[in-house]
Amino acid sequence: MKAWHSIMVAVVSAGILAGCGQDQAHGHVRPKPAVATKKTTTQNSSAAGTQVLRVGAAQYQGQKNLKKYEALAQAKPTNFQAQVNAGTAAGMNSQPNVAVQYWEKAIQIDPHIGNPYEYIGNIYLEDYNNPQEALVWYKKSIANGPSYPWGWYRVVQLEAEFGNMTAAKNYAAEAAKVLPAGSKVLQSLETFVTPKS
Repeated sequence: MKAWHSIMVAVVSAGILAGCGQDQAHGHVRPKPAVATKKTTTQNSSAAGTQVLRVGAAQYQGQKNLKKYEALAQAKPTNFQAQVNAGTAAGMNSQPNVAVQYWEKAIQIDPHIGNPYEYIGNIYLEDYNNPQEALVWYKKSIANGPSYPWGWYRVVQLEAEFGNMTAAKNYAAEAAKVLPAGSKVLQSLETFVTPKS
């Protein structure tokens, strides 16, 4: 599991986790990415030894910010990004059930954007210690938002950690068909499926 930590540190140092996958090229209006700050929050999961690093978490932390984002979500009940932001604030303030409810609303508004599915998967992985259910949500992320790179990343990561190397390789190959060539996330997938020496 130490290898996973090293990979994530390398990924972060490469700067590809800014916003933690908030951006997604899509035929719809691109959701506004989280503003990256110098503060980084690390959440550990005992499940499968994974870590999800979030850059820009400070803007969501604290009851004042939670209330602000929840008020925006209530004022704009059909706004995808308002629901995503409220869910992120709830998740960052240790309210995973509330976070999931907001992200499910975002999915109802636009089911073709992958990040809310991944975020729900992260809740199952980190808060509920249920990596099998997390994998279900990560797979929904790539099925519904195939251009969302972090869905692919999480699927390949967990399949590899579960020892399902054939599945991990197949998903990495599928990701190569839909993600831009040279994508840093795509390059990172190779670290999961390349045999360790």
